[in-house]
Amino acid sequence: MRRGLLLLCAKCLLLTVAPALAQLPEPSFDPAPVSISNSITGRSRTVATLDLLNIKQVYGASISPNGNKVAFVVGQANLASNGYRSGLFIADVAARDTPVCLGSAGTPHWDAIGQWIGEPPQWAANNSSLTYRMRMHRTDSWQVWNWDARNQDMVQLTHVPGSVESYRRDDAARALILKVRRSADPETTEQIEKQGIHYDDQFQPWQGISILLTSLFERARTTETWIHDLVSSEERRVTASERRALEPSVSDLQQLVDKHRPASVGDCRVERAEISPDRHTAAFVCFSENPDGTGVFSWNLFLADLQSNEVQRVTSQVYVVTDYWWSSDGTSLYYVANQGDGRSGTIYEVKTKTMVVKPVYEGTEFLRQFSTDRAGKNIACTRETNLVPAQIAIVDTQRGELRTLVDINPEFSHFHFGAAERIAGKNAYGEEWFGHIVKPEGYYPGRKYPLIVTMYRSGDYFLLGASGNENPIQTYAANGFVVLSFDIGRLRSRRSHDFADRLLDWKSPTESLSQAIHILAESGLIDPERVGIAGFSHGAEIVEYAISHTSLFQAAVLSGPGARDPYFYYMGGTTWHETFENWGLGGWPEGATKSNWKALAASLNADRIKTALLINASDSEYIASLSLYTSLDQLKKPVDLFVYPHELHIKNQPRHRSAIYDRNLDWFRFWLKGEEDPSSTKISQYKHWQTLREESPRSSSAE
Repeated sequence: MRRGLLLLCAKCLLLTVAPALAQLPEPSFDPAPVSISNSITGRSRTVATLDLLNIKQVYGASISPNGNKVAFVVGQANLASNGYRSGLFIADVAARDTPVCLGSAGTPHWDAIGQWIGEPPQWAANNSSLTYRMRMHRTDSWQVWNWDARNQDMVQLTHVPGSVESYRRDDAARALILKVRRSADPETTEQIEKQGIHYDDQFQPWQGISILLTSLFERARTTETWIHDLVSSEERRVTASERRALEPSVSDLQQLVDKHRPASVGDCRVERAEISPDRHTAAFVCFSENPDGTGVFSWNLFLADLQSNEVQRVTSQVYVVTDYWWSSDGTSLYYVANQGDGRSGTIYEVKTKTMVVKPVYEGTEFLRQFSTDRAGKNIACTRETNLVPAQIAIVDTQRGELRTLVDINPEFSHFHFGAAERIAGKNAYGEEWFGHIVKPEGYYPGRKYPLIVTMYRSGDYFLLGASGNENPIQTYAANGFVVLSFDIGRLRSRRSHDFADRLLDWKSPTESLSQAIHILAESGLIDPERVGIAGFSHGAEIVEYAISHTSLFQAAVLSGPGARDPYFYYMGGTTWHETFENWGLGGWPEGATKSNWKALAASLNADRIKTALLINASDSEYIASLSLYTSLDQLKKPVDLFVYPHELHIKNQPRHRSAIYDRNLDWFRFWLKGEEDPSSTKISQYKHWQTLREESPRSSSAE
């Protein structure tokens, strides 16, 4: 597993769109490849929102089997075209030269919620060529492309009907094993639109018909396994028996775990299986609740022998195994164990025959996107800190040393960044939290600054835009704010159908926020009368609860949305009805659970809210925000809502990202500092906000 686990709890995600987005608009794509320069020009200056928007990011890295070269994919937003560019590069591990660009890596690999998911290039066993899954136009199908040393250009390798969703190399058989998604039959999709959409347990009313149709069309497609012969270029669909032998399913592994897991291991859900190169062993994480009574979830690593059916547990005392990947010969499995404290994990190696585990590397910098050469001497990865965005790096496992191979954003060395300081605590419910304090540009000791809290994840990685990438942390600091990049801590289980316990999902983080703000106020760093908060997804839920149940915040921004109220219950569909039932919020909201809804929902407590609220909503989610917006609007409370067209949970259009960065900054400056941007393009914005301020009954009580 070469990409890290996103620690997003399923109950926190509103969006459940199928993974194909072919019928939804995408940002534009510029086929000109991203450029990387090793020269640094320009004067030292403060970082701006455009700098953060233009940051180049790594979306997959892989070291060659002999350890001599690293192939990696870079992506970059382009505000002018409202789109993205990409590039596929090769860097020599021993040389200090500028990496060689093989050309564009094609369109971004968008996932079901609108985020660009990384995918590493795959090297041939003889080091002479590599493959990558790509397409050059959004109307093209996804296919595997190839590069070799004899031809510097990427050329399309596969031509299977449909789109290649994933693939693996089998160099011993000189073949590619492809998972192919076939297009839905046109007659089937036509019938879906003709006959009307049956309201059933798959219906998600709040998402809108366009997304629902995309999901229905996606379910009408079929998945097949194909083989591409690397010698003859012949392509064929495999038989059902061949498919079972080539790729055991997650359900197969789940049955194996349920039957053969050690007695000390409780019920767990299999996730993210990675099969060894010799196809004899499967590595996977199992999601479960720790039996220690703390209620903390864990994602531990297991190995399953696919011949003997023996299941062995590799880890037991870690919070999560974020990454794991096989050595090229399958004799070793490497993994990264993380304690969920925002710090970089430790890299380990386990010998699969002896189950001997040894640490490989532990450092203070945040590492991701790993791959190992055949000898296990070098590990390619990305490295980053709070002040340095991701770079391509090499871990020398024999010396235990880490070095940068390629700095893809050398210009960032010219920018002024506020240094980050860690803060941590344990709240009254015994639940831990932590965060990073970023002080403002030109910080003066003894002066009390306004504070912006960003939710709900933080870490030792580059502090870009917080969860959802909508809050430019360093730009906030550059404009005179102290910023607390806040993390709610490790995910915990709650007792089924116990609403008082479930309420801690929002109540406990709010208590942690109160504690953190008190600490900062007592230190003299912040003015507690000028505190803002911004949250995305689960962070938006916490923001809604915090502003409706405390008077800590004078301004807030949310995106996601939160939508934990009866209004969303009515349009959530069967899946959400089952979830709410498990939370102790089932049945008619005006019935037995009415008091529970009142204890949670911000819309039902809108009369207590004194916080000026800005909502940034995608067009696929804005309906879920209307209950809170309408409640505040009817009460003449300061609230503003912007809806961004053709967006999913993650807003990925560069012009929308830029607008949100700037608008959020303007909002906090206006409400916390009394400042306005003099730009003539923002006159109407400030006129509206001034009206909101003048009409607001800010004397409303809050408890």
